[in-house]
Amino acid sequence: MEISGIRLDITIGDLQVYRAPGWWIDSQRHYPLGRAGITLPDPEGDLYRTIAIGDAVTIRLGYRNQVPAEWTGTVTGRYPGATADQLEVVATDRSLPLATTRIMQSWENESPEAIVAWAIRQAGLAFGTISSPGVQLPRVSAANIPVWQLVQQLQHSCSQAFGLDMSGWALWMGKAGVNWGNHDEPGDVVTIATTDNLIDHRPQDWPRGLSLIEAFLLPDLSHSRRFRLQDDRRGIDALHRAVRVRHEGTPDRCRTYVWYGAEHG
Repeated sequence: MEISGIRLDITIGDLQVYRAPGWWIDSQRHYPLGRAGITLPDPEGDLYRTIAIGDAVTIRLGYRNQVPAEWTGTVTGRYPGATADQLEVVATDRSLPLATTRIMQSWENESPEAIVAWAIRQAGLAFGTISSPGVQLPRVSAANIPVWQLVQQLQHSCSQAFGLDMSGWALWMGKAGVNWGNHDEPGDVVTIATTDNLIDHRPQDWPRGLSLIEAFLLPDLSHSRRFRLQDDRRGIDALHRAVRVRHEGTPDRCRTYVWYGAEHG
């Protein structure tokens, strides 16, 4: 499927999708799960009967003269679309075991990073960079909670018991595996510039202190990546960490929205 020079290929289970009225991919720092949605034409209900919860999903998108970015996940929901002849399929990315794997365990005099690494292995996931807050916790107890909630509990303990600023720490699935820490996702620094791909920039757009950028499609960008913002109108040329990234498209329009600013853990 090609949209104004953009290639979009979607696979759901054994189904190859060649026509989609709409799609989106959303990733957000401090939220453990990345998600995607696909709007499909389904006037007879055939796709609803064909697509099942748990089906593998692959979305490949990019410009025709570039290597496409690839998003992979699992179908977690099917819902009626905006019109009677449409179906909405929602999928969660490879981080899903962080929410479905439950931990019942206790530790004494253990470091937070060791507990995080252990929990990630229980979820069957590889890990990338696991940072150390530099403390030991006298006692930690996980009472049948998912992995992401255990990590939140650890961050709260580090903040309350040791006075550490954990607002920038996050747990996320990166290209190399699951990361934990106040660091960035590795990758090239994407430039969003007035004379190139910047459409709109609204500083302090959200009450929580996040600013919003609208740009032409940047298929490889995800949350926690560094990007360079060049807004000639406001005299801005600065590096930022992406707190949230949303790609979305229709047959005649594709956009990337990037939020950046204050982080609250």
